[in-house]
Amino acid sequence: MGALRGATLLVAGMLVSAVLSGVTTTSADAGAAAGATTSGAVASRPGDVVRAPKPARAAREIRHYWTRERMAAAIPIEEVLPSLGGSTSYDAAPARRGTSGPIPPRRVPRMVGKLFFSDGGGDYVCSAAAIRTRKLDQVITAGHCVHTGPNPPGLLEQPHFFRNWVFVPRYHRGRAPEGRWVARNAWAFNGWVENESFRHDQAIIAFKKRNGRKLVRAVGGNEVVCCKSQRRWGVRIWGWPAQPPFDGRTARRCDGRTVRFQDTSDAAMHNCRLNGGASGGPWFLPRGRTANKGKIWAVTSRRLLDRPVLLANPIPREIRRMIRAANR
Repeated sequence: MGALRGATLLVAGMLVSAVLSGVTTTSADAGAAAGATTSGAVASRPGDVVRAPKPARAAREIRHYWTRERMAAAIPIEEVLPSLGGSTSYDAAPARRGTSGPIPPRRVPRMVGKLFFSDGGGDYVCSAAAIRTRKLDQVITAGHCVHTGPNPPGLLEQPHFFRNWVFVPRYHRGRAPEGRWVARNAWAFNGWVENESFRHDQAIIAFKKRNGRKLVRAVGGNEVVCCKSQRRWGVRIWGWPAQPPFDGRTARRCDGRTVRFQDTSDAAMHNCRLNGGASGGPWFLPRGRTANKGKIWAVTSRRLLDRPVLLANPIPREIRRMIRAANR
């Protein structure tokens, strides 16, 4: 667990904004191999950006792969990456509000959705949210929804990027009211890829056009804000939890305040029962939030197993570098 000293973990996603898309970067985005930059040099800093290999399959092939039955059978990525789990005790005041019941699709923001992906070992799910960047085709999610990290167990013996990502905004009981969007590429932080750093457990995925339209043109996008403190009031978290008592078929949300988790850099929301499948889901600030968009300052990274506490590191300033790399 590293800095979390045995804390129980889970993962989810977030949103990025055009405000950051023009920021210059001092490091190149990565090439096809994990850990390699476009110049061929090995990425060495945690904030360096690593690019996934381009998809080998055509968009139509990937879309056909993800049948309703396969989507329903996909499992939370937390179930095959046990480093995201653990147990600890943590005494602190609970949030004033808690986890919602099932949310009808009309009340779910259009730019928030369920993320499906796979590798040779199986089919998996996370959550994600569309972001407004220069290319208008991207979502933010957790780094572990894009890359295994350095120590994958079992079937995931070698560290690698996942593939076949499909984003389904407002996913509801097997239906895709806003369509299914096929990825064209993905980016993760070297800190996650090489060191499993939860401070850098964020990623961006870019998607191909659907029916001639870009993702953000179709569903809208959110602003990403970095470098916020862990203590916040009025935070709203979205996700598609898929472990009992949830089944991943409907969106859920948590509302409340966040506090700093022990002596780590993580933010914690108490009395939030979102679990596996909610990883990568966005954490929205209250200011400027509407029914369909807002400012994302963190994405779900993990959770405590022995009590309903959800954890996320506030988005680091290096997100600007990642946005820059993804929008070249």
